[in-house]
Amino acid sequence: MSDLGHDESGIEWDDGFADQLIGATLFVGITYLDHDGTLIRREQVFGRVETVDAEAGITIRPFDGAAAFTMVPILEAIEPADPGSYQLSPDDPVVENPDYTVVFSLTAPLRH
Repeated sequence: MSDLGHDESGIEWDDGFADQLIGATLFVGITYLDHDGTLIRREQVFGRVETVDAEAGITIRPFDGAAAFTMVPILEAIEPADPGSYQLSPDDPVVENPDYTVVFSLTAPLRH
């Protein structure tokens, strides 16, 4: 893939930014919603980016010792973080000064 290109889904890929993410700290917030928008749960992951691959995803090694976490490789969703404290919900630990943040909302399909 070129330095800045699109795959068949139309999602932009930037090799330079992907390389910058390696070793950076990333705060990931995921909100899971039912098909009607009702909150199911929230999850946050915070750690060091180990690998970034356009097909295999972005692998993060959490600082809390949990197993590696792999997220979808949507670079466009990742933003540089402003200095400060980050927390997805009051039950989650506070994360201080990550390099980057990304927040996803996942909605379950309506099942018949």
